[in-house]
Amino acid sequence: MEKVLLLATGFVLGLRHAFDPDHITAVTHFISLQPYPKKGAGFGLRWGLGHAITVLAIGSLLIFLNIKILNGFEKWAEILVGFTLIGLAVWRLALLAKMRRHAHLHRHEGEIHTHEHSHLLSSEHVHLHAPTLVGMLHGAAGTLAVFVLIPLSFLSSKFLAYAYMLTFGLGCMLSMGIYGYVAGYFYQKAQQ
Repeated sequence: MEKVLLLATGFVLGLRHAFDPDHITAVTHFISLQPYPKKGAGFGLRWGLGHAITVLAIGSLLIFLNIKILNGFEKWAEILVGFTLIGLAVWRLALLAKMRRHAHLHRHEGEIHTHEHSHLLSSEHVHLHAPTLVGMLHGAAGTLAVFVLIPLSFLSSKFLAYAYMLTFGLGCMLSMGIYGYVAGYFYQKAQQ
């Protein structure tokens, strides 16, 4: 029973961890590109999958191969996350500039007139792998924090340590998927 409780704790910590401000910021950017509940949930789930993949990969190196992470790894990963968030902000500003409505003179059937329009990119320009890659980067930046959370009792069992990482990752995926669905719903309502 104690092991189940500890694994449940990993799941709950994963649910909570996904709501770090940098995670929400990144996923919200993708949701705003296609503001629909199901697509938002997909973005959140893909981000959570990327995060879990990196945590599991680095965790496997630490636990199964007893490899040590270099000093400064997490610092540089956090810096890279910061630059990624700046890149997402620039991407968003570029999209907002293209959304600006304006008119062009043109001719239809001999008549010169104008139509208001925007140059908003269509949905095929959304790269569906991008949330997964950003999630992987976030996973690298926060991996050491996950391992600080692994209960000391798991150190004697590599299987339980790995199960803890899995439940943590599933918690991240679930909460970010739910967040994506809800945020997509509200973005869609705001556009109506």
